[in-house]
Amino acid sequence: MLTCGLTTAFAQRNNNQRPKNTGTLTVKTSPVAYPVKVNNQLLGMSGVSSPAEFYLPPGMHQLVIEGPNGKNFTKEIEIRRDVKNCICLRIVEEVTTRACPYNIQLSGPDRVMEGDLITFASTNVGVDPAFPVNFVWTVTPGNLAITSGQGTSSITVDTRGFGGQTINADLDVNDGVYDAKCRQKISVPTIVETPVPIVPRKFDEFESQAFDDDKARLDAFAIELQNNPDSQGYIIMYQGTDRASMRTKKVDVLTKRTLDYLVKARGIDPRRIQIVNSGTRLKTTYELWIIPPGAQPPVPQ
Repeated sequence: MLTCGLTTAFAQRNNNQRPKNTGTLTVKTSPVAYPVKVNNQLLGMSGVSSPAEFYLPPGMHQLVIEGPNGKNFTKEIEIRRDVKNCICLRIVEEVTTRACPYNIQLSGPDRVMEGDLITFASTNVGVDPAFPVNFVWTVTPGNLAITSGQGTSSITVDTRGFGGQTINADLDVNDGVYDAKCRQKISVPTIVETPVPIVPRKFDEFESQAFDDDKARLDAFAIELQNNPDSQGYIIMYQGTDRASMRTKKVDVLTKRTLDYLVKARGIDPRRIQIVNSGTRLKTTYELWIIPPGAQPPVPQ
């Protein structure tokens, strides 16, 4: 007899391949691949050794994984921009030894990142259609909400605000007939990891010399921006208070020359560069920052 167990998991995105304004659905099955449909459209086959990735617009979608012997897994999933929602389906062989009309298996991911959606799913082995099964789910911590699926064979929960905690999904299964012999209570724990904050990275800081000397530092900055096409360049300029800086190295002049050089000589898109003037120092000074997606610009010191 075939026994289906469903798990979900979450992984890092590959921003270089994923189209903008989409979320990612990954599907992995074992021991073989199965057709994956979303909104009645065949997207391809699931992955086996590694998940297959599909990019979808944000919103609710109807997922169908066509399993063996007409046993399909169907789930309404929510896709969010920049969130990866991973589903794993495994088919295992098991001998049913008890004479109950149902034998429930419950699966969930071992770990997820805070903010990801989790699907906890149960699969009924040896079901007798004459005795419908009742599903009663509870989750802990107690203030964690079930976003969808209560009363069905699978639920979805939202992990926002639960980083560093363990979520437990508990399932009470009965059919109102064989409860004394067959009633099952199953629990699955999932650890919610707190994501590493995305922060700006200081690339360089230097006192302005002759502008030809400054160009060498700006050249390295331009190369770094070209190597990180999703990042922004952020430059903080400090006006020097010494006589030479006040006379020949005025920040407003250097700001224009710096932007012109990076755009015209180094080919950087001007939309990727922001230059701000902030305060004074003894010498006119540049701070060069790389701002990855999702990070906030630094506060001038």
